[in-house]
Amino acid sequence: MKPIKKILYVSSLCSPQTLVDIFKISKIKPPLAIQKFHRLLVEGFSFQSEFCSIESLGAIPVTPASHKKRIWILPAEVVGKIKYTYVPLINVPVIKNTGVFLYSFFKVVFWGLGGGTKDKIVVCDILALSITAATLLACKVIRIKTVAIVTDMPHLMVDNLRQSRLVRKLFNRLVVMFMCSYDGYILLTEQMNECVNIQNKPYIVMEGLVDTNMVGTSNVLEKKNTKKILLYAGGIHEKYGILTLIEAFMRLRANDIRLHIYGPGPMAKKMPRYMELDQRIVYYGTVLNKEVVEKELEATLLINPRPSTEELTLYSFPSKNMEYMVSGTPLLTTPLPGMPDEYKQYVYLFYDESTEGMHQILRTILAKSDEVLNEFGNRAKQFVLMYKSNDIQARRILCFLEKI
Repeated sequence: MKPIKKILYVSSLCSPQTLVDIFKISKIKPPLAIQKFHRLLVEGFSFQSEFCSIESLGAIPVTPASHKKRIWILPAEVVGKIKYTYVPLINVPVIKNTGVFLYSFFKVVFWGLGGGTKDKIVVCDILALSITAATLLACKVIRIKTVAIVTDMPHLMVDNLRQSRLVRKLFNRLVVMFMCSYDGYILLTEQMNECVNIQNKPYIVMEGLVDTNMVGTSNVLEKKNTKKILLYAGGIHEKYGILTLIEAFMRLRANDIRLHIYGPGPMAKKMPRYMELDQRIVYYGTVLNKEVVEKELEATLLINPRPSTEELTLYSFPSKNMEYMVSGTPLLTTPLPGMPDEYKQYVYLFYDESTEGMHQILRTILAKSDEVLNEFGNRAKQFVLMYKSNDIQARRILCFLEKI
């Protein structure tokens, strides 16, 4: 592999400790799934230190709605072989995005010109619009190659629904406008390529990645919860199939099962009602990912009921599915169009996504012995650790970056 000396990774990524600090004082919690996705990839690059160095430039994930604090200046950090730097900001509407754009532009110019532009490349999360738009412009000026990492289609993002229609429309148009200007693309599904890569530039599909450190975490029956725990962690949106899952669960009659739900979303306000209707349902709200992973290890079955018929499933491979699989607890999910066939022998599938269909497959799986379920889950864990770890995926991407 030809050495690539320096990678600048531009996103909203924070170091693990900084993310915890922001999370604790946020009124609206920062999106944790995308933080974990970017962190795993950046850590994967750091494992390849003989080929590259990695620096993260992050737009601090705060908004005027989530924090009253107006001035944010965070010092640079070095964690392992990763340098985390942050764009200072004034947390006021309009001023915030303008300031992030201007600071990022000059920061990237100075980074690119320092020591010469040779053997440098920039990877951008296109959904962090202000910082990546500035980065893209700076790289055009100093002639450094840029690669876009596309984790979601902007017009299909459920989290954007809490913004005004005008803001969503403007955001989508700007993302699309900049999208065609990169030199290469890292995509989650093959279907994304037709929509994103309209100029047929080089691309690579990386549907997801898992933490290679999970190899040292055992999933054994002795550590399971005494109840049979069915667990969902993610966005609490009806569009994600959560209501269908709840209704299917409520048809189960066993007293030794529980449905534990974690995550933010508009359905959160309805959860007390469902818990009152069925006391086996417990909603825990939004908690740090470390706690969720611990609970995944104790659970009997992990569930992702996202409907396979929704348009967004063509362009997504839920990072939560990867996290579920590497836990060693079996995953029950829908046959998402963006999920490669190689995964299907390692997961249980909802082939009938109606309430009754979900109810029947839940009954069938829960009738299996604990030993059978545990063996099935650990087979999935070995598969993703062998072929989809952040170490392996980062190597694949480095080979791709060389071609760029």
